[in-house]
Amino acid sequence: MLKKAVTMLIFSIALSGTAFAASSLYPCNIEYVDKNGILEIHKIYELNSDDDPSMIPNEDFQQYGYQYSLRDIIRTEMPEMETKELTEPITIDSQSNQMEAILPLIPPTKDIVTEDGFTGTLALDVSSIEIQSKGTATSSYTVTATRTYPNLAGADLQYIPKITTENGNTLQFSSVEWIAGNTANVDGYAITDSYTAIATYSGTATRSYNKGYTVSAEYKGTVSKTNLDKICYTAIFSGNKIQNVPAPSKNDNTLIFASVFPVLGVIGITSAVICLLIKKRKGVKNNENMEEIEKDTDVDNNDVSDNDDDIYPDLRP
Repeated sequence: MLKKAVTMLIFSIALSGTAFAASSLYPCNIEYVDKNGILEIHKIYELNSDDDPSMIPNEDFQQYGYQYSLRDIIRTEMPEMETKELTEPITIDSQSNQMEAILPLIPPTKDIVTEDGFTGTLALDVSSIEIQSKGTATSSYTVTATRTYPNLAGADLQYIPKITTENGNTLQFSSVEWIAGNTANVDGYAITDSYTAIATYSGTATRSYNKGYTVSAEYKGTVSKTNLDKICYTAIFSGNKIQNVPAPSKNDNTLIFASVFPVLGVIGITSAVICLLIKKRKGVKNNENMEEIEKDTDVDNNDVSDNDDDIYPDLRP
């Protein structure tokens, strides 16, 4: 039973010590400042942006004969620069596959803003440029041609061919222009004895062409952003000299030790209680042993009396 009680007590102390440590907030730096004879202690804390600054201790305290009280807490943002390498691909269309025609289509630099807040200027990596053809296609177009037929006997279409060829394409007759040749006067009439025909032919032809090129390239460089995840808080304590400070006694030292190290104080008290419990338990056992010894003695005495009666029967009252 005693062992179980001791175990539970030690477990409670461990929990209280853990809670004490979790609730404590310690400065990352302490500065001692003398401002025109006024002593100040600056306790500096670095907190995350989502931490609660009310966790910062603000109680008065004494140190080296001075009483210190909180005068102010100063909040200072701690910007931190973060950088990373970034590659940004682009794709454009070009009607040519020649570099001298492609480079003017791609700017040499590109300003970038990423979704996670990084910014910077990237430079074109010329060695990353790749050109791919989009393939070929065909298209139709109109082909025309003219033919001249001189010295015709009359302005008659029967003298004009209805079909001709041009660069392998078959063209159909579409129109004609007649030019009169020699003219003679017969019985007061102007009679032309020859004609020249200028005939026009037209048709449809097809041709193949390259549909163009797809150009891909990469911009590369370093981008950066400023993080404000850390906030610096400076707790400023002003000191006033304590008048007539008594010399610390033995009891005062004990109180100071317990106030500075509360967990150790609790453990010390608990150890004393445990010792008392163990001592008390040992005392109970000793008493029980003494009672058993006394009982054994009484039994022995009774046995001796009975034996005496048997040995000296005449002395019996």
